[in-house]
Amino acid sequence: MKFSLALTALVCAAAVIGGCDSAKSAAARAGLSGFEARCEASLPAARIEVVTIPVVYRTDRTLSWRELTSMSGDRTSDLRAVGLTTAQIGHNASVESTGIENERDGRVCVRPSIGVELSATPMTVYIGREIAGDSCRDAAALEHELKHVAIYKDELAHIAVDARKQLEGAYDNRILYYRSRAEAERGIHAALAAELKPMLEDSGRRIKERQQAIDTPAEYARVSAACGGMVVQ
Repeated sequence: MKFSLALTALVCAAAVIGGCDSAKSAAARAGLSGFEARCEASLPAARIEVVTIPVVYRTDRTLSWRELTSMSGDRTSDLRAVGLTTAQIGHNASVESTGIENERDGRVCVRPSIGVELSATPMTVYIGREIAGDSCRDAAALEHELKHVAIYKDELAHIAVDARKQLEGAYDNRILYYRSRAEAERGIHAALAAELKPMLEDSGRRIKERQQAIDTPAEYARVSAACGGMVVQ
Protein backbone atom coordinates (compact mmCIF):
# COMPACT_ATOMS: atom_id res chain seq x y z
CA MET A 1 0.00 0.00 0.00
CA LYS A 2 1.50 3.32 -1.06
CA PHE A 3 0.95 6.52 0.83
CA SER A 4 1.94 10.13 0.46
CA LEU A 5 0.92 13.03 2.63
CA ALA A 6 1.38 16.57 1.40
CA LEU A 7 0.75 19.21 4.02
CA THR A 8 0.62 22.78 2.79
CA ALA A 9 -0.78 26.13 3.69
CA LEU A 10 -3.36 26.16 0.91
CA VAL A 11 -4.77 29.43 -0.33
CA CYS A 12 -7.32 30.24 -3.01
CA ALA A 13 -6.06 31.68 -6.26
CA ALA A 14 -7.56 34.94 -7.47
CA ALA A 15 -9.38 33.15 -10.31
CA VAL A 16 -11.39 31.05 -7.88
CA ILE A 17 -11.74 33.46 -4.98
CA GLY A 18 -15.52 33.36 -5.26
CA GLY A 19 -15.55 29.61 -4.62
CA CYS A 20 -13.25 30.09 -1.68
CA ASP A 21 -15.54 32.73 -0.19
CA SER A 22 -18.48 30.35 -0.58
CA ALA A 23 -16.62 27.61 1.30
CA LYS A 24 -15.72 30.03 4.07
CA SER A 25 -19.33 31.13 4.32
CA ALA A 26 -20.49 27.50 4.56
CA ALA A 27 -17.95 26.87 7.29
CA ALA A 28 -19.16 29.94 9.16
CA ARG A 29 -22.77 28.84 8.89
CA ALA A 30 -21.74 25.45 10.32
CA GLY A 31 -20.29 27.23 13.33
CA LEU A 32 -16.68 26.55 12.37
CA SER A 33 -13.90 29.02 12.92
CA GLY A 34 -10.14 29.19 12.89
CA PHE A 35 -8.29 26.07 11.85
CA GLU A 36 -11.42 24.02 11.07
CA ALA A 37 -12.86 26.78 8.90
CA ARG A 38 -9.56 27.07 7.04
CA CYS A 39 -9.60 23.35 6.37
CA GLU A 40 -13.19 23.41 5.11
CA ALA A 41 -12.47 26.35 2.84
CA SER A 42 -9.16 25.19 1.39
CA LEU A 43 -8.94 21.43 0.98
CA PRO A 44 -9.81 20.02 -2.46
CA ALA A 45 -12.56 17.42 -2.84
CA ALA A 46 -11.73 13.78 -2.20
CA ARG A 47 -11.38 11.41 -5.17
CA ILE A 48 -12.24 7.72 -5.02
CA GLU A 49 -11.16 5.44 -7.86
CA VAL A 50 -11.60 1.66 -7.90
CA VAL A 51 -10.48 -0.34 -10.94
CA THR A 52 -10.09 -4.01 -11.78
CA ILE A 53 -7.06 -5.59 -13.42
CA PRO A 54 -8.17 -7.77 -16.39
CA VAL A 55 -8.33 -11.43 -15.43
CA VAL A 56 -5.67 -13.44 -17.25
CA TYR A 57 -5.02 -17.11 -16.52
CA ARG A 58 -2.28 -19.51 -17.45
CA THR A 59 -2.86 -23.17 -18.22
CA ASP A 60 -0.83 -25.92 -16.57
CA ARG A 61 -0.98 -29.52 -17.84
CA THR A 62 1.95 -30.94 -15.89
CA LEU A 63 0.25 -32.28 -12.74
CA SER A 64 -1.47 -35.62 -12.26
CA TRP A 65 -5.11 -36.04 -11.23
CA ARG A 66 -3.87 -37.23 -7.82
CA GLU A 67 -1.96 -33.99 -7.31
CA LEU A 68 -4.94 -31.92 -8.43
CA THR A 69 -7.28 -33.89 -6.17
CA SER A 70 -4.97 -33.18 -3.23
CA MET A 71 -4.78 -29.49 -4.12
CA SER A 72 -8.57 -29.26 -4.31
CA GLY A 73 -8.88 -30.22 -0.65
CA ASP A 74 -11.76 -32.58 -1.42
CA ARG A 75 -11.37 -35.81 0.50
CA THR A 76 -14.23 -37.63 -1.26
CA SER A 77 -12.88 -41.11 -1.95
CA ASP A 78 -14.26 -41.40 -5.48
CA LEU A 79 -13.25 -37.91 -6.66
CA ARG A 80 -10.92 -37.72 -9.64
CA ALA A 81 -9.98 -34.09 -10.21
CA VAL A 82 -8.91 -33.85 -13.84
CA GLY A 83 -9.17 -30.05 -13.73
CA LEU A 84 -8.73 -27.31 -11.14
CA THR A 85 -8.70 -23.50 -11.10
CA THR A 86 -6.82 -21.53 -8.47
CA ALA A 87 -6.65 -17.76 -7.96
CA GLN A 88 -6.04 -15.18 -5.27
CA ILE A 89 -8.20 -12.09 -4.89
CA GLY A 90 -5.97 -9.19 -3.95
CA HIS A 91 -5.74 -5.42 -3.98
CA ASN A 92 -3.27 -2.59 -4.19
CA ALA A 93 -4.31 0.67 -2.57
CA SER A 94 -2.76 4.10 -2.85
CA VAL A 95 -3.57 7.21 -0.86
CA GLU A 96 -2.67 10.79 -1.65
CA SER A 97 -3.72 13.33 0.91
CA THR A 98 -3.35 17.07 0.69
CA GLY A 99 -3.63 18.62 4.11
CA ILE A 100 -2.96 21.59 6.31
CA GLU A 101 -0.86 21.68 9.45
CA ASN A 102 -1.76 24.09 12.23
CA GLU A 103 1.45 25.92 13.10
CA ARG A 104 0.36 26.57 16.68
CA ASP A 105 -0.26 23.02 17.89
CA GLY A 106 0.79 20.69 15.03
CA ARG A 107 -2.74 19.48 14.32
CA VAL A 108 -3.36 18.23 10.82
CA CYS A 109 -6.44 18.15 8.62
CA VAL A 110 -6.55 16.06 5.45
CA ARG A 111 -9.02 14.98 2.79
CA PRO A 112 -7.70 11.80 1.17
CA SER A 113 -7.85 10.72 -2.47
CA ILE A 114 -7.89 6.93 -2.71
CA GLY A 115 -7.10 4.57 -5.57
CA VAL A 116 -7.73 0.82 -5.36
CA GLU A 117 -6.73 -1.83 -7.90
CA LEU A 118 -8.47 -5.20 -7.55
CA SER A 119 -7.06 -8.36 -9.10
CA ALA A 120 -7.46 -12.13 -9.21
CA THR A 121 -3.87 -13.13 -9.79
CA PRO A 122 -2.05 -15.35 -10.08
CA MET A 123 -4.76 -17.48 -11.73
CA THR A 124 -3.96 -20.95 -13.01
CA VAL A 125 -6.21 -23.43 -14.81
CA TYR A 126 -4.88 -26.95 -14.32
CA ILE A 127 -5.72 -29.83 -16.64
CA GLY A 128 -4.61 -33.31 -15.50
CA ARG A 129 -1.67 -34.55 -17.53
CA GLU A 130 -3.38 -37.92 -18.00
CA ILE A 131 -5.92 -36.31 -20.35
CA ALA A 132 -3.78 -33.48 -21.71
CA GLY A 133 -2.90 -35.45 -24.83
CA ASP A 134 -6.55 -36.16 -25.64
CA SER A 135 -8.02 -33.12 -27.41
CA CYS A 136 -11.65 -34.08 -26.66
CA ARG A 137 -11.19 -34.76 -22.93
CA ASP A 138 -8.83 -31.80 -22.53
CA ALA A 139 -11.42 -29.47 -24.12
CA ALA A 140 -14.23 -30.86 -21.96
CA ALA A 141 -12.26 -30.32 -18.75
CA LEU A 142 -11.17 -26.85 -19.86
CA GLU A 143 -14.76 -25.87 -20.69
CA HIS A 144 -15.74 -26.71 -17.12
CA GLU A 145 -12.82 -24.83 -15.58
CA LEU A 146 -13.62 -21.72 -17.60
CA LYS A 147 -16.91 -21.55 -15.70
CA HIS A 148 -14.83 -21.03 -12.57
CA VAL A 149 -12.76 -18.36 -14.34
CA ALA A 150 -16.00 -16.57 -15.30
CA ILE A 151 -17.06 -16.42 -11.65
CA TYR A 152 -13.82 -14.70 -10.69
CA LYS A 153 -14.33 -12.14 -13.46
CA ASP A 154 -17.94 -11.51 -12.45
CA GLU A 155 -17.20 -11.22 -8.74
CA LEU A 156 -14.26 -8.90 -9.33
CA ALA A 157 -16.59 -6.49 -11.12
CA HIS A 158 -19.11 -6.69 -8.25
CA ILE A 159 -16.39 -6.12 -5.66
CA ALA A 160 -15.27 -2.99 -7.51
CA VAL A 161 -18.80 -1.54 -7.46
CA ASP A 162 -19.25 -2.38 -3.76
CA ALA A 163 -15.83 -1.02 -2.82
CA ARG A 164 -16.44 2.26 -4.63
CA LYS A 165 -19.82 2.74 -2.93
CA GLN A 166 -18.45 1.88 0.49
CA LEU A 167 -15.42 4.15 0.22
CA GLU A 168 -17.49 7.01 -1.13
CA GLY A 169 -19.91 6.55 1.76
CA ALA A 170 -17.12 6.30 4.31
CA TYR A 171 -15.25 9.41 3.21
CA ASP A 172 -17.96 11.47 1.47
CA ASN A 173 -15.71 14.54 1.34
CA ARG A 174 -15.15 14.32 5.09
CA ILE A 175 -12.19 16.15 6.47
CA LEU A 176 -10.12 14.03 8.81
CA TYR A 177 -8.35 15.61 11.78
CA TYR A 178 -5.26 14.27 13.53
CA ARG A 179 -2.95 15.49 16.25
CA SER A 180 0.18 15.27 14.08
CA ARG A 181 1.57 14.32 10.68
CA ALA A 182 2.68 10.92 11.99
CA GLU A 183 -0.75 10.20 13.41
CA ALA A 184 -2.34 11.25 10.11
CA GLU A 185 -0.25 8.78 8.12
CA ARG A 186 -0.95 5.92 10.54
CA GLY A 187 -4.62 6.82 10.85
CA ILE A 188 -5.34 6.97 7.13
CA HIS A 189 -3.59 3.63 6.60
CA ALA A 190 -5.60 2.00 9.39
CA ALA A 191 -8.92 3.49 8.31
CA LEU A 192 -8.55 2.32 4.71
CA ALA A 193 -7.52 -1.17 5.78
CA ALA A 194 -10.52 -1.34 8.12
CA GLU A 195 -12.84 -0.50 5.21
CA LEU A 196 -11.31 -2.94 2.70
CA LYS A 197 -10.48 -6.02 4.80
CA PRO A 198 -14.01 -7.20 5.74
CA MET A 199 -15.27 -6.44 2.24
CA LEU A 200 -12.59 -8.61 0.63
CA GLU A 201 -13.14 -11.38 3.17
CA ASP A 202 -16.87 -11.38 2.37
CA SER A 203 -16.13 -11.51 -1.35
CA GLY A 204 -13.84 -14.49 -0.80
CA ARG A 205 -16.63 -16.39 0.96
CA ARG A 206 -19.08 -15.45 -1.79
CA ILE A 207 -16.71 -16.67 -4.50
CA LYS A 208 -16.21 -19.97 -2.70
CA GLU A 209 -19.97 -20.50 -2.44
CA ARG A 210 -20.48 -19.76 -6.14
CA GLN A 211 -17.63 -22.07 -7.11
CA GLN A 212 -19.13 -24.88 -5.04
CA ALA A 213 -22.50 -24.29 -6.71
CA ILE A 214 -20.89 -25.11 -10.06
CA ASP A 215 -19.34 -28.37 -8.88
CA THR A 216 -22.58 -30.26 -8.43
CA PRO A 217 -22.85 -34.05 -8.75
CA ALA A 218 -24.74 -33.52 -12.02
CA GLU A 219 -21.95 -31.34 -13.42
CA TYR A 220 -19.29 -33.84 -12.31
CA ALA A 221 -21.26 -36.61 -13.99
CA ARG A 222 -21.62 -34.59 -17.20
CA VAL A 223 -17.90 -33.83 -17.46
CA SER A 224 -16.91 -37.35 -16.45
CA ALA A 225 -19.09 -38.82 -19.20
CA ALA A 226 -17.66 -36.56 -21.91
CA CYS A 227 -15.75 -38.10 -24.79
CA GLY A 228 -16.57 -41.65 -23.72
CA GLY A 229 -15.58 -41.10 -20.09
CA MET A 230 -12.87 -39.41 -18.03
CA VAL A 231 -11.65 -42.56 -16.29
CA VAL A 232 -8.05 -42.12 -15.15
CA GLN A 233 -5.87 -44.57 -13.27
